[in-house]
Amino acid sequence: MTQDDRIRAAEEALAATGPLRNLSDEVRSYPLRLLRLVAEQHAARHVPVSDHLLRLPPYLGETALRGLVEGGFVERVTASYAVYAYAPTPTGLALLASLEAGQPAPKARKPRKRG
Repeated sequence: MTQDDRIRAAEEALAATGPLRNLSDEVRSYPLRLLRLVAEQHAARHVPVSDHLLRLPPYLGETALRGLVEGGFVERVTASYAVYAYAPTPTGLALLASLEAGQPAPKARKPRKRG
């Protein structure tokens, strides 16, 4: 067994614990809940959703939001009433609609190269 195999086995043993399984589940499911929240708030108010309405948990929330923006599911827009505001994109709305219709989800866009 190589060192990489031993490391992978140790990671899997740790990941199998209840709290770390729960953390993994939260990391996987939170972005969809956040996308739904942005879409629902946007539909209810007909304006981009201010960042202060999202109540993001530290790190996980900010990272999920960056992922949604990078993937093209929401866009950050300028709004006079907030530091940042977010609106669902057609891709994000299509993803949510696909869940309702039982269709395959649209793919995230490729990240843009910086620099």
